Amino acid sequence: MQTIRNVRAALPPHVALIGFAGAPWTVATYMIEGMGGTEHFVIKALAEKNSPFFDRLTDILVEATSQYLIAQADAGAEVLQLFESWAGSVPEALWTRAVLEPTARIVQAVKAAHPHIPIIGFPRLKGGIAADYAKATGVDGVGIDQMTDIAALTMPQKIALQGNLSPELLMEGGEIMRTAAKTLVSAMAGKPFIFNLGHGVLQPTPPEHVAELVAAIRS
Repeated sequence: MQTIRNVRAALPPHVALIGFAGAPWTVATYMIEGMGGTEHFVIKALAEKNSPFFDRLTDILVEATSQYLIAQADAGAEVLQLFESWAGSVPEALWTRAVLEPTARIVQAVKAAHPHIPIIGFPRLKGGIAADYAKATGVDGVGIDQMTDIAALTMPQKIALQGNLSPELLMEGGEIMRTAAKTLVSAMAGKPFIFNLGHGVLQPTPPEHVAELVAAIRS
């Protein structure tokens, strides 16, 4: 929280500071599986065979994540984002219970403390149902991964979209990256839109490419 206060104090007033947290299903997968990049067989079996344990774990994560995001807003974060990075692994039968309902509860708790703070949800690999996700959770914006055609999505007018340049293009840099970024910005012109990657920055990405991309977007 002190870091957030320090960064907010150092930023120009017109630059928004976005806080974030992992969403309950994604955090639970790391807790139960012990690592990322799995097929999540263990946690899916747990959710099906031991519902009381899974639901209690979800309740704890909803409460802890709500407190964490509220504290970030108290410290100066002006927008908050929930990363459901493993949304794509959730079976349809678990989708409401594991993703939609917990996210909606977090949004309600945070909005109770900070009614006007925008909240972005990021259900990775579920971009095709972004409108339904936004309606069910109450988020103000939806992050879209690079596997989805963000310009083709039909969203309520009040819902912003965030995304979705491929992290691989950022790692590549150069003209191919700049062209893709320009195409994305042009496609989203006139819509409520936050430029971003389709997921996180890949570890080997040269920092110079990030600076190059920011300069290209600003131009």
